[in-house]
Parts: sequence; C-alpha cells; structure tokens
Amino acid sequence: MKLQYLWALPVVALFTLSSCSNDDTVPENKGKQNVVPAGMTEFAVDDGTTRTMGVYTGSGIDFYWTQGDKLWINNTAVTPPLVQSSKDDITDKAATAKFYFAGTYNAQSYPVRYTGNGNNVGDKVTIKSEQKQATPNDGTHIGTDGDCGTATATRGADGKYHFTLSHKASYITFIPYYSYEFAEDVKVTQIKITADEVLAGKFNFDDNGLDLTSRTTVGNPKKSITLKLKDDSDNNGFSIPTSPNHTKNAAIMVLAPGTYHNFTVEYRLYDQATKVFGTVSKNYGTITFHEGKNKKVEANLPVPHYSSDRYYMWDAAVGQHVWKGYEQYQPILNETIDGHYPFMASDARWYNTIGFPTSASRSATNCPNANELLWYARHGDPHWDPSIWSIMKHLYAGGMWLKNRTTIASDNGKTLQQLKDAAPGGTNYTIVYPSDPKIYEKYVTDNRNITVGKPANSGNYIFLPTFGFYYANTGKLGRVGNRGYYWSSTPRPDMNLNAYNLYVERGTVHTGYGDRTNAHCLWPE
Repeated sequence: MKLQYLWALPVVALFTLSSCSNDDTVPENKGKQNVVPAGMTEFAVDDGTTRTMGVYTGSGIDFYWTQGDKLWINNTAVTPPLVQSSKDDITDKAATAKFYFAGTYNAQSYPVRYTGNGNNVGDKVTIKSEQKQATPNDGTHIGTDGDCGTATATRGADGKYHFTLSHKASYITFIPYYSYEFAEDVKVTQIKITADEVLAGKFNFDDNGLDLTSRTTVGNPKKSITLKLKDDSDNNGFSIPTSPNHTKNAAIMVLAPGTYHNFTVEYRLYDQATKVFGTVSKNYGTITFHEGKNKKVEANLPVPHYSSDRYYMWDAAVGQHVWKGYEQYQPILNETIDGHYPFMASDARWYNTIGFPTSASRSATNCPNANELLWYARHGDPHWDPSIWSIMKHLYAGGMWLKNRTTIASDNGKTLQQLKDAAPGGTNYTIVYPSDPKIYEKYVTDNRNITVGKPANSGNYIFLPTFGFYYANTGKLGRVGNRGYYWSSTPRPDMNLNAYNLYVERGTVHTGYGDRTNAHCLWPE
C-alpha cells in the first residue's frame, strides 16, 4: 500500500508545516534467504512502501525494515494467540523482508502486528517522549521510538503468506534553516514538541492499531516529545543551512495520531565557538496528525539577526564603519585581531576630532547626548533579556531593554527637548565639563536595579544587545555577548580624545566615556 499524504496546514511566515507523500525509490534487500527454514511458515512483505525505518526523500518518508524488527501474528487457534516471528532475512536495512514463524499455518489469512523494534509484547506500543536521531535524514530510530503497524497476511498457493504493512503512528519531519546564515559551529541539538493533549506514552494495541482512548490510562502519558540530535552531549547536533535542505538536517519524530491544541515546536541551538545556547519556538495552534502520515516542518529559525556594519569610531563619516572596504578581514569572534583597523586621521573611517562643546555632526548625530544617556540609565527601567540573537554568523545571548525617549519624557513630565537640555538633577553636560570631581561623580552612573526578563509592554522600550566593541589600534573584538557599548553625540574636551558613552551588561547600565578610536555601536532609536 502506498501512503498518500494529502492533508496540509496553512503556510506561515517563518515556519512552514505541510504534508508529504512517499516515494518508491528504495534499495533492494541483499542476502535474502530463498529457502523457508524447516518447520517454519514464511510471511513476506508484498509492498516496499511500508517499512519501519524512515528516510525523508524531499516529498515524503521512505520506510525500511531494519535488523531487530519482529512481527506478531494473532492466531486465535492457539493460546496465547499472539505469536512472535522467530527468524527473518533482514541483514541491514531492507525495502522488503520475509519473516518466519515456527509451525504450520493453514488459515486463509491472519492479522499481523508490528509493535516496534525491540518490543517484546504484541498488545502494547510505547511512543517514547525522548527520542534520538544520530544522523541527518536517517530515521533508524523510529522503530525503537514508537513506530507500529498492522496488516492482514493472506495465504498464497505456495503456502506462504503475503501482506502489506499499514503504519499506525504519525510522523513529523523537521527541516530547520536560517536564511541569514550560521557558521558551521552553530548546531540544532534537539527539537521538542508540546501540546495540551498526550503525545506519547504507552498505548494499547490491537489488530486495528493504536487504541488512542488509552493514551491517558495505560502508562506514563506525556504531553511533550523531545528529539535529541547527534548524541546526548547537548553541545553537538545537526548543521543549519541557509535554505531547506533535508540531506543536511532532516529530523524525524514519531508521535501518536490525533488532534492537538496549543501545538508548539521548540528548537534548541548551540554555538560551539561562542559556547552560547538558547531556544526559539513557534506555536501552531490546533493541528491534526493522521495515522501513517508525515508532516513536514520547514522552519526559518526566528533568531534575531544584526548586521556586522554597526561598529564606528566616534562620529566617523556616515557609512564609514570601521571595517568599511575591509569586511573580509573583520574579526568575528571575541579576542580575534586584524591589521586593517583604521589608524590615522586621513582614513575616512577615523573619528571626528571636533572639540567640546560642539556636538556630533556625522554618524553620531542622532545618538542621545550626554544628558539623555543619564535619563536612560537612571529612568529607563532596565530589563535584562537573556534571549539569543546572532551577529557575524554566530550565536550570542543577552541585552538590555530601556524605555524609549518618548516614554521617559512622558513618565517624568518632560518634553523631548527638556531631556536634551538637562540631565536628571538639572546639569547640562553638553556645555558643562565635569572637571569638579563632585560633578563628575554625578555623571558616571551605574544603575544596578535591573529586572530580568523582557518587559510586558516592550513597545515602549528599545533593546540594546551586548554587541561588544573593537579595541583601538589593534582591531581586536572584545566582550561580545557580555557588554554592549553605545556612543552619545557629546564629545569630552580632554584633548578631544574621548566621548560620552553608555554600556549595558547583565546587572548594570553604566554611563561614562570612552576613547574615540574604539569602535562602539550607534544608538538604535
């Protein structure tokens, strides 16, 4: 019997969940036994489209019989009626197979059951809540993780029985990708599904298949299934291509048929270079899975992506980020160094040498001034968000949410212009240089009153990821994923070498100043 997967789900922007159909292109079993062992009866598979190990073809799952597969016959003429096969001709993986049962069978037909690889009972099937797949697009595991099926074996003129297995579990094939591109270091290490109903556990099984009414009563019911990829280390997994490619990372999961509500798919990612891990997920609402059918999930992973052209010396010419024209040399990991960093004033990427109290007039024009930075630091209600994001093909985590200027002004009974004109407390640091230590100490701020988690009303906030910075002269990249440095539009008069800045890290929002030849980020608002 060829399985036709005709039911489809709506297409969504980032994750696509659709149905598939099976192909018939499969290898023949080698080393078959052509002689029925003495004292046994042969039960042979007629149709090569129904096996027990899966490989995704791009349009559906091809199934194969694998070593360790056994069949059960429901022979009501004996006690107990369920009899397991004694031998088979499977040597590796096979498109077709022959199973042998001890004794002589004379009925015109017998019900046949497949209850999973390694299962020693014929009336129970366990769909595992923890499944494992070692190799991309290799569903060898599905037989041990819950695959099952039934058939009717019919006696031929030669005394042998023939049948076609009908699969009774459901399947889902995940094909994640990231259109912005990840380095090979970034892996998807596991995939988890959850729902309001039971997805896995032990089920009663009869000649009709799974008894779905037993899903909450038989044993160990679970409302989630986790598919671990590659191994159990949590720091290895399948690669993530830039477009759907089932040969790279197709991951196949077995689950119970049924209609599920609040169905969510979660991907766990790990970057072997940055040592960062995190998860992204998508909720699909209500989904129905039919027995014997596969659904394909092509997921463009919703990891926020940031471009690498955001690092500037203070108020450099517009568009002249520090790696402009030398992008191929840009260090993309912490502590890497390159010799193409700007080092002289004639370079278009050089900082603005204007003196205090003149404000920025080029790339940093729209950055907050020194007064506004203090409003952000002291009245921005900082929230630390440990969520993951990517830059320069790698995975990082962490950033700070701060109230935007409009919200801060409204909360404090100020206009936007008043935020620019004076810092909290009344000092205008754009025209007053804090040479007096007491005034200076009032400017340098460390707000450590931080709430962990994304604010509920995030539309009133801006997000400052921990982009790190590039060190002056060397071009070394530092503190990505640890701190995020952001320029102001206000220079300091100390030999025109510094400018006010703000940095964020877990537990702190800091206002101060930095060397203009360092490469910080421009303000995102």
